[in-house]
Amino acid sequence: MAPIDDKFIRILVASDIHLGYGEKMAERSMDSFNSFDELLQIGKDNSVDMCILGGDLFHENKPTRSAQINCTQILSKHVFGNDPIYLEYASNPEVDFRHCNTKAVNYEDGNVNISLPIFSIHGNHDDPSGLGGHSCMDILHESKLVNYFGKIDNLKEIKLSPILIQKNGVKLAIYGLSSVKDERLHRLFREKKVIFETPSDIKDWFAILVLHQNRAKRGPTNYIPESFIPGFFSLVIWGHEHDCRIDPEMSVCGKEFYVCQPGSPVATSLCDGEAIQKKVGVLTVSHDLQFRMEPFVLQTVRPFVFQSKCLTEFKKLNLDDKDEKKLQKAIERELIFEVEDMIARAQEQLSGHPKQGELPLIRLRIEYTDERHQLNPVRFGNHYVGKVANPTQLLHYKKRTAERQIKDEVTGKDVFERIPVGASKTTEDYVNEYFKNSDSKTQMNILSLRGLNSAVQNYIHKSDGDAIGFIVRSQLQRIQEKLLENADLEDDEPLEDALARLRENTTEEEEAALASQDLNRTDRKIVPPPHVKAEFDAETDEEIDNPGEASAGKTRGKATTRARGRGRGAAGTSRAKTANTSTRRGAAKDPVVSVPESDESPEISEDNEDDNYEEEMRKTAAPTSRTASSRAATTPRSVASFSPPTSKARGGRGSRGGGGRGSRGGGARGKGAGAGQTSIMSAFATQSQRAAASSQSSLSTSRVAQRNRKQQFESDSDEDFS
Repeated sequence: MAPIDDKFIRILVASDIHLGYGEKMAERSMDSFNSFDELLQIGKDNSVDMCILGGDLFHENKPTRSAQINCTQILSKHVFGNDPIYLEYASNPEVDFRHCNTKAVNYEDGNVNISLPIFSIHGNHDDPSGLGGHSCMDILHESKLVNYFGKIDNLKEIKLSPILIQKNGVKLAIYGLSSVKDERLHRLFREKKVIFETPSDIKDWFAILVLHQNRAKRGPTNYIPESFIPGFFSLVIWGHEHDCRIDPEMSVCGKEFYVCQPGSPVATSLCDGEAIQKKVGVLTVSHDLQFRMEPFVLQTVRPFVFQSKCLTEFKKLNLDDKDEKKLQKAIERELIFEVEDMIARAQEQLSGHPKQGELPLIRLRIEYTDERHQLNPVRFGNHYVGKVANPTQLLHYKKRTAERQIKDEVTGKDVFERIPVGASKTTEDYVNEYFKNSDSKTQMNILSLRGLNSAVQNYIHKSDGDAIGFIVRSQLQRIQEKLLENADLEDDEPLEDALARLRENTTEEEEAALASQDLNRTDRKIVPPPHVKAEFDAETDEEIDNPGEASAGKTRGKATTRARGRGRGAAGTSRAKTANTSTRRGAAKDPVVSVPESDESPEISEDNEDDNYEEEMRKTAAPTSRTASSRAATTPRSVASFSPPTSKARGGRGSRGGGGRGSRGGGARGKGAGAGQTSIMSAFATQSQRAAASSQSSLSTSRVAQRNRKQQFESDSDEDFS
C-alpha cells in the first residue's frame, strides 16, 4: 500500500537506446550500454515508479550474444531488487500481453522481486521476425526483465486497449503502438481502422500514447500527422525520431495534448539532429491529471560537434585558382583550422564521468560548387587518428545546388505551402516510379516490385547488404520451380504466355509476404553492406563504363578460345571438357554470368562451307555434347544454368552443347520460338549476356571459316605436289 500522501506517479521516459550500435568499433562499442546504464540509474535515484521506453531498445532485430548479455546484466542490476511497488494493475493482462507466452506483468509474479517495472514497445530495429514472429523483446519479457506491450498482430484493423494502472487515486492509461510501416499506418488512420478502446470514465484517466513512427514528413504518406491522434490523450511519447525534444510541446494540430520526443541517448548517425544535447525525462503525474517533465542531461554521452560550412565562407581561399594542387593545399589548411576549433569545443562537453568516451565525434559538412574543391576524406582523417572517434568520417561533402543560392523572401507558414508534395519522396516512391515507367525496358515482368521494395527497405534501415540480391535469387528460383512444375510446358513456348499464367495465380501482396518471410528467416545471416572504395583500378573503370564489352571480352578470352575443338573423336571430347571447366571458372569470376552453352552457343550452326567435314565431326562429338548438356540441365543452380529437363542440345565440334545442326538453342536451322517471341530457354539471359554470346558466335564463325580455308589451301598444295 502506497503512503497516503504520495499522490503522484513518477515515470522515467526514454526511447531509441539502440543497444549494440557500433559494437565492432573498438572506441564506440560500449557507448549505448553506458548511456542505458546511466539513464536507469537516474530513474532509481529519483525513485520513479516505472519506466516507459519508446522502442528500438536494440539496434538490430537479431542482436549479437554480446549485446544480449550486456543488456541482461544492466537490466538485472536495476530491475531486480527489494524496493516496494505501489502500482495497482487494473486492466486484464490476458488482453494486454496476448501476444506473449507469459500473459502477466512481471511485478505481480511472486517468484521474482521487481523494484523498477519497465514497459516497452518495439521499434523498427527490434521488430519481430523469423518463425513465430517473435522479437528480441519477447526474450526479455519471458525473463521478467521487461513488460513488452503494444505488439500489432492484425495489420488490416488495429485495436489498441490500454494498460490501466492506479496509485492513490492517480489513474494512468497507457496505449502502446509498436512500429508499423508508416504508409500502411497512415492508410489505416485515413480509413478509420485504428480503434482506441477506452474506459467508460476516460476523462478521469491520464492517457499516454507510446508510438514509434516518423513524426517529420518524409513523404506524402511516410509519416503520422498529429491530427490523426485522438484528442482524449494527455501526452504522446514519440519514439523513432533521434533529435532530443524532451520538453513537452503542445500539438500543432490544435488538439489539447502534448508531445514528448525523448530522442536517442546515442548518436547513430553523424547529423545535426544527433548533435543536440542528450537527455532523459522524469514525468510526474498528479491525481488532478496535471503533469511535469523534469529533464536530466546524460553524462556518459560521447561529445559530438556538428558544423556545416560553405567553402565560399573562407575569405582567404581563392577558389578560382588554376593550380589544382595549390588550391587543395589551401583548402586543406583552412579545414584543419576549422576541425581543430571543433575539437576544442568538443572538450567543453566532457563531464568527467568515468564511463564517458573521451575521443569526440566530429562532423564537418562542406558545401562546394566545383569538383576540384574536394579532398580525400580518408586521407584527411589520417591527421586525426587518436584525436577523434571517427577519423574516416570526419568530412562530408555536399554539392551546393543553384536553388540554394537564391534567397526566398517568403517566411513562415507560406514557405511550407509553396513546397510541392512530390519534392519529398521515399526510396520506395523512386523504385515504384522507375519500374512503373511507360518504358517497357524498365518494367518488371518476372520479379515482384513489392518484394524488391521490401529488400530495399531492409538494405537501408537494417544494414542488410545482401537483401536485394537475396530477394532476386529467391524470386527467380520460385519462378523457375513453378515453370518446371508445369509438365505440359514446352521449352520453346513464349515467355510472355508462361509468365501470364503464373501471374494469374500470384498477387503482389503474396509476393511481398513471401519476401518478408524470406528476409526474416532465422537461418539467414545478415551481411553488412560493403564499403565503397574511394579509388578504382583501370580494369574496374573499364567494366563500369562499358559492362557489355568487358563481359564479352572475358567470355571470348576464357571460354571461346579453348572450346574450338579442332580434333576428332577422343581429342574433341577432351577439349570439350576443358572448355566446360574454363567456362564455369570464368563465369564465377566475371560480374556477368555466361549464357548457357546448351542454349545460346550457335558456334557452328552458321558454318556450311564444308558439309562433309561438319557431318563427320557432329557424329563424333554429339554424345559428349548431349551428356554435358544434360548435366547442366539437371542442376539449375543459377539463372545462367537454368534449363528445363526437356531440352537436348545436339552437335558441336568438340565443344559442350554447341549449336550444331538441329540444335534446340537458336541456330539458323534449329527449332526455336517464332519471330518476335522470347523462348523460355533464353529468357533468363540478360541483354549483356546475349550480347556476349552474339560476339562469341561471330568470333567462332570467323575462326571456323578461317580453318576451312586453311584446310582447302593444304589440300590444293598436296594436289599440286602430287
